[in-house]
Amino acid sequence: MTTKWIENGDANVAFKCSESKANIFLIGDSIQMGYRVTVAAELADVAEIFYPNGNCKNTQNVITSMKTWVNMFDRPDKVDIVQFNCGHWDVAHWNGYETSLTSESEYAKNVKIIICLLKQYFCNAKIVFATTTPMNPSGVVGINPRYNEEIDRYNKVAIDVARSENIIVNNLNEVAKDFGTECYTDYCHFTKDAFAILGKEVATNLRQLI
Repeated sequence: MTTKWIENGDANVAFKCSESKANIFLIGDSIQMGYRVTVAAELADVAEIFYPNGNCKNTQNVITSMKTWVNMFDRPDKVDIVQFNCGHWDVAHWNGYETSLTSESEYAKNVKIIICLLKQYFCNAKIVFATTTPMNPSGVVGINPRYNEEIDRYNKVAIDVARSENIIVNNLNEVAKDFGTECYTDYCHFTKDAFAILGKEVATNLRQLI
């Protein structure tokens, strides 16, 4: 397995895209961090997997970090697929505040900006948006609460934007919506086995795009 990662903020690090395999860039929050190892293992025969080393957090952080990430590739035009997800941080009511960090209208605008930037910087890549996964059905929401009905609304506006921009949607929320409490380690993060299920789903979908 030849997975490679990008150290956030280090503009001197460059990654050489493969000439013989597909080059796939994964952008996302801790959910992506949980499934990416499985994706890399599942696609080791056909793809090089790249990703930022840290948590990509919310849509604003993805937007402001984009150019740094792009500059770390030796040939951004050789990237074949970019999948991005960001939603948990945007939906969350940080420190219990009454409103989400990012409003639904701002989220839709930011998702569109991300898509436009990805099209610009990774000009030959297929772009995939992965939906935000649900919360633990136990009802535990953590110190930065978010709720499934909110996640559903944010996913809907993002899917609408993605489709309007002719972007592929990987509906991970649909995959995880039937996970029971035994599949979670806390309010929104999954067990190793559950993350593996998500990773295999991502890998299957990405393989079809190679």
